[in-house]
Amino acid sequence: MLKPQFKARARQLALGVLLASAGASPAQQMIWTDTFNGGVVTGTFSIGDQSWGIGVIWMELPQDATIRKAILYVTSVGGADDATLSFQLGSIPISLGPATAGPVFGTLYGTNILHTVDITNQLDPTLPYHLVDLSGGTTTFKEFMLIVEYELPGMAPITLDIFHLGLDSQLEENYTLTASHPMSTDTPVAFATMGAYARSWITDYETVTVNGTLLGKFFGADYNAGPGNHFGACATFHYANGIFEGIGDDHPDMAIDSADVLSELSTLIANGDQSFQVTYAHTPTLHPGQQQDNIVNLALVAYSAAPCDNAANPLGPDTTLCPGDTLVLDATRDGAGYLWQDGSTASTFTVTMPGTYVVKWTHPDCTYEPDTIVVGYVNVPTGVLGADRGLCMGDSMLLEPDLPDGSSFSWGDGALGLPRMITGPGVYALAYSVQGCAAVDSVRITEEDCSYALEMPNVFTPNGDGSNAVFRPITALGLADYRLAIYNRWGQELFRSSEPAAGWDGRGPGGAVMPAGVYFWVLEHRSSQQPDVPITDHGTVTLLR
Repeated sequence: MLKPQFKARARQLALGVLLASAGASPAQQMIWTDTFNGGVVTGTFSIGDQSWGIGVIWMELPQDATIRKAILYVTSVGGADDATLSFQLGSIPISLGPATAGPVFGTLYGTNILHTVDITNQLDPTLPYHLVDLSGGTTTFKEFMLIVEYELPGMAPITLDIFHLGLDSQLEENYTLTASHPMSTDTPVAFATMGAYARSWITDYETVTVNGTLLGKFFGADYNAGPGNHFGACATFHYANGIFEGIGDDHPDMAIDSADVLSELSTLIANGDQSFQVTYAHTPTLHPGQQQDNIVNLALVAYSAAPCDNAANPLGPDTTLCPGDTLVLDATRDGAGYLWQDGSTASTFTVTMPGTYVVKWTHPDCTYEPDTIVVGYVNVPTGVLGADRGLCMGDSMLLEPDLPDGSSFSWGDGALGLPRMITGPGVYALAYSVQGCAAVDSVRITEEDCSYALEMPNVFTPNGDGSNAVFRPITALGLADYRLAIYNRWGQELFRSSEPAAGWDGRGPGGAVMPAGVYFWVLEHRSSQQPDVPITDHGTVTLLR
């Protein structure tokens, strides 16, 4: 088995398209394709003709690997269209039903429905296996196929294509599998068939032919699989850094005519080919009435793209990012030199702001056209609820967040609507989304006794424009014995008043106009709450002209 010391170059923004359309399936359908720097590990578990079972999907990844994509494919055989199943994949809860159902085809055992579940964010890359326990009751969900892509710095690029095969009711199935990229034969071209064994696996099988060459016989059951897998596995393999190997078996082999259901195709195709012919011939072909063969569900092809392949779009499609996001553009091509729009020459470029990004390649043997990607950033407003503030007892306050048109929102306490009237203290949180970018803002409202309140400005402008021309309290509630005095920097008193409404206009004794600068104020008073306690406040005010 490939050991953890194998490394990988991390690569972002590879193409990945998952199709999950209901209804009849065409003869073959590519349901996943991805190009990235790393490796792929597959594992399967099947209960075959049984209605329950317990087994293990082996899924050992290299040390320090990070999961790029983890997809669980499950087939329901002979069950109703709305059949459901809830179970644990290790510690991950899985729910199958109409929402996960996708391609459909007919088999000798009834309708076969392929279900797809993305568990990328739930799968633990450090666990070597995952238990499947279906002992709680009977089920028509038969095959459980886990495919995991991982990334690790320093690894070579690979491409993985997954095809759904939909002609199982025929005695002979013929497919033309077209890869997403031209395939290089300088490294292994991994071909794997994922299927399920049926009633009589000893005598029933499929012969498998690629481009006219007979590869061997496909038996779905693998009784050499790892301990704890009671029902066998098929098409379990690891592909990375140009190494292709079967796993979960006591003798990894590269032939289909054994337990791994794998084959290496680099000698059966030409370098740069993008398609090949596959035939599954069921047995016994002379006695269709006795047909009890395996169900062929998926075909997997893992390979390195051919040199000078121009089909790839390394930078990916134009995209839009959310505030705080970064995007790593990876233009890696073996043996190439790089030139980005800003003159940098690394194989990758980290995007931190909107703009148009262009990479050009130089290569001794290949001519590559420049690639361009336009990256936009969504403008998501912040602080939409304003600063924390007080609310006088008995008063109300209107929260009016300014959100762009088309935004969605929800209050943390379940309240509805905007604007929102607040009548009491608390922390009010608003989650909102602008063009798919999520944000949260909150404001703390405290209750205040406003029967006494004093607030003084720190600047005024007696410049003749009639605005902010007098220095006096902004708020003066519940004040008694009010005495305000203004002093210059030398301690000379310039103004005194016992009326809050009578402010200082910036003149000194005799009406002299005071220059711009900083002046000192002292305010003596008593509050309505504690009339027997004298209060002295002081501060500075800046006079601007």
